Amino acid sequence: MLNKNFRITPLDFSRCNIAWTCPWPTGASWLFINGKHTLGPILMDTAERVVPVPWSASAIIALEIHDFPDISVVPAAIEIPSNTQPTIQWRCVPEAARYRLYHRGYAEANETLLLELPARAGLDNYQITCPSPLAAGWHFFHVEAMDAYGNESLRQAWNYFVWDLPKTTPSLVVTAGSISKTYTFTLEN
Repeated sequence: MLNKNFRITPLDFSRCNIAWTCPWPTGASWLFINGKHTLGPILMDTAERVVPVPWSASAIIALEIHDFPDISVVPAAIEIPSNTQPTIQWRCVPEAARYRLYHRGYAEANETLLLELPARAGLDNYQITCPSPLAAGWHFFHVEAMDAYGNESLRQAWNYFVWDLPKTTPSLVVTAGSISKTYTFTLEN
């Protein structure tokens, strides 16, 4: 069941609390941000739920909270985003002071630093949206954790494929035909 009643409370510039009431106190909840699975299953012994998420309150997102009576149902997101600006996430490192995200296109020789983030206490994972749209083709990302002394260590690396967005499908319009009990089918763009 899609839960449409929730409250968002900023914690700082990069984290928010999301609070809602699940219809089933021992049910399972799932959170999706911009069509990507963010948290879940969330299992608690209370209907009132509050979870921190790595997301700025000033950002514009599509938030979905799905509640179910038990863990047997695994939902899919309703809002499916284009994949030209992927959501990038990684697990936290307790000793990290900062994280650096690097990117390299398939045909490029050098990688570029996309962004640098301070480490935040209280988060299990980080989640950001790629700051700029990517061209179709393969891309390489990696995240490095930096400690207080400036030592970097590879946290996570992955390849990502961007495809061209499909053209919109024409709509089918059905109208009454010129002869009784017939119909005319027309495709409109």
